[in-house]
Amino acid sequence: MRTAAGAGHPRLVGLDAARGLALVGMIVVNVGPVGSQSILQRLYLLPYGRASVLFVVVAGIGTGYLLSRQPRSERWSTATWRAALLFTGGVALQELTDQVNVILPTYAVLFLLAPLLWRLPSRVLLGVGVVLLLAGPAAVVAHEMAWPALRASGPVTLGTRPWEAVRSLTLTGRYPLASWTVPFVAGLCVARLDLTDTVVLRRLAVGGASVMVVALAASQLMYALIGPGADRGPWRLLTGAAHGQMPLWLASSIGGAVAVVAACSLVLHRSGRSAVLGWLVACGRISLTLYVLHFVVLALIKPVRGFSFEQGVLVSAVFVTVVLAVAVLWQRTGSPGPLERLLRRTWLRPRRTPARDRLQTAQISGRTRQQ
Repeated sequence: MRTAAGAGHPRLVGLDAARGLALVGMIVVNVGPVGSQSILQRLYLLPYGRASVLFVVVAGIGTGYLLSRQPRSERWSTATWRAALLFTGGVALQELTDQVNVILPTYAVLFLLAPLLWRLPSRVLLGVGVVLLLAGPAAVVAHEMAWPALRASGPVTLGTRPWEAVRSLTLTGRYPLASWTVPFVAGLCVARLDLTDTVVLRRLAVGGASVMVVALAASQLMYALIGPGADRGPWRLLTGAAHGQMPLWLASSIGGAVAVVAACSLVLHRSGRSAVLGWLVACGRISLTLYVLHFVVLALIKPVRGFSFEQGVLVSAVFVTVVLAVAVLWQRTGSPGPLERLLRRTWLRPRRTPARDRLQTAQISGRTRQQ
């Protein structure tokens, strides 16, 4: 399940496959349309409300994986650099169109929080996630009830006022931190497990799938019991609509995301290689570059009224095919994606000698054993 990713830094290809799958799902959702009436439309929109959560869970796992192999002195500089690039790039990218919301500014803030969260003991970190799962959605609902006119706000752009940007990022935007911090914390918790252990992976797959099914069933039951008023007022806390920011949706989406990560890792662990997952692995390794590329293309081709269902299926199929082909071809170069290279910040630092790399790896391993 691991392949070399530099001296002393193995790479989890199962995580790459899950990241690639999340990107494919986000492309389908962003192409649209998001309305579902027939069974075919519902099948087409299976990624809606799930792909982006998978993306954030994988981001949490990858961030934890990165922080565990870095000296504490470098963690803040790495987090700050990534946050600055993602926030600036995300805000600039949002200027191209308002039909698709950019998740990168929320990512930026999560990266800034990561070094603080990573220092917490595992049980405390898990407790923080559970508290946020309940308190975050409650804060969103309380804000909506207190200020109905400010229930929803547009994405953060270059012209957004600072206080409006803070409100959008924390409570009223498409990806508010009040709820989207939860999948990131879940990813950090998973990163502390041994993702090369098949027993652990099986438990994650079964446990994640069970949480997903139970939360979905509970949300459907709540809709049946509450009736038409379920999406208004405090009753919203008991619902599970996709992107509704409520606990049952978060639980079901996070459970599904964890199950997907575990399943991808198990398949690659057993078979060593898989044609479809191999394409997704290639896609996941340059996911940031492909995410920005797909957003730019959508800004150019997506009509104001959106695509019809037939058009959306066709555009999504072509889009996903091209993205996978580009990823596979780029993988043959053996280089990271352009934006991935920029994000790593290695080009800013002087090249280190192999002896220094071995010494630093030994020091980190020693600290890990002590913890």
